[in-house]
Amino acid sequence: MTTKAFLKDHRRVLLYSTLLVAAIALPLVFTRTFLRNMFILIGIWSIAGIGWNFIGGYAGQVSIGHAMFFAIGMYTPAALFDLYKITPLAAIPLGMLIAALVAVLVGIPLLRLRGPQFSIATMAMTECTRYIFINWSALGGSSGISIFSKKVNKYLYLQLSANNDKVLYYYIVLAVVVALIAFTLWLDKSRFGYALRTISGNENAAESVGIHTARTKAEAFALSAMVTSLAGGLYVQYIQYVDPYTSSTLSISLMICLVTVMGGCGTVFGPIVGATVLTYISQNTRVWFGGTGTGIDLLIYGALVILVVLFLPKGVLSIPGILKKRFSKKEASAA
Repeated sequence: MTTKAFLKDHRRVLLYSTLLVAAIALPLVFTRTFLRNMFILIGIWSIAGIGWNFIGGYAGQVSIGHAMFFAIGMYTPAALFDLYKITPLAAIPLGMLIAALVAVLVGIPLLRLRGPQFSIATMAMTECTRYIFINWSALGGSSGISIFSKKVNKYLYLQLSANNDKVLYYYIVLAVVVALIAFTLWLDKSRFGYALRTISGNENAAESVGIHTARTKAEAFALSAMVTSLAGGLYVQYIQYVDPYTSSTLSISLMICLVTVMGGCGTVFGPIVGATVLTYISQNTRVWFGGTGTGIDLLIYGALVILVVLFLPKGVLSIPGILKKRFSKKEASAA
């Protein structure tokens, strides 16, 4: 290893360590309930964005139907607790397996489609999921399921939404985010990651060099579904309620997609950056303008998202590269 590469690796480790320490300190420094709630939501949407990034960012298959997997992640622990009092520590992993199985089954026909056709098909998938849950009386139908209970051990059943428990729940979510970042760092340099990038660049070329594109996309879709389901499971344990309108709407699918698009598709930290920006904007515009009853908070939120997507097509993480390029051009012209 050269000295330059050695220093680069050590700087990267130092940066990651600093960010981790800052993340650990956040709920201890900022003690307001609103801020702690926002930190938890940033973590949950980061997890969902990381999940979407495997299929939409690395493989280039833009899905607008991930609310289906998010809903599976929400309904599985909620239903198992409501019917059998099963702990979410067991139910959430089961939801992840169900989501992966569903992803494989629906992915067999859907992943044959490319481009806009695939996106539209996944959008229809979300709508079908919502109507299934609306008409599924065993799961509460349109009324949904409430999982709040004072009769169970709050730690075993992750009933940690009270203000004095938010710090612990934040650390649980943070641990999941850190584990997924470590996994994504590995995947980013793995053979599987390179295969996904090749498929994203040119699927026909990927097949010509021996990549089994159908199987690789199916594996990415299943992995993406599992992680998105995990986000849904953590979300339902936090809000302690689920219905078809909080779990399987098109707006949920768009949020999961936009988190990664805004941060940077196919990057390790893009979903975290995107989740931070989007959650901050949505939460604060609701506070600043939501009480007017005019919907101006939604207009501002939508306008800011459109501006970022238009002027930063590669996401917020592309800003340093853009600035570096501009400064280098100025220095070259001055010389």
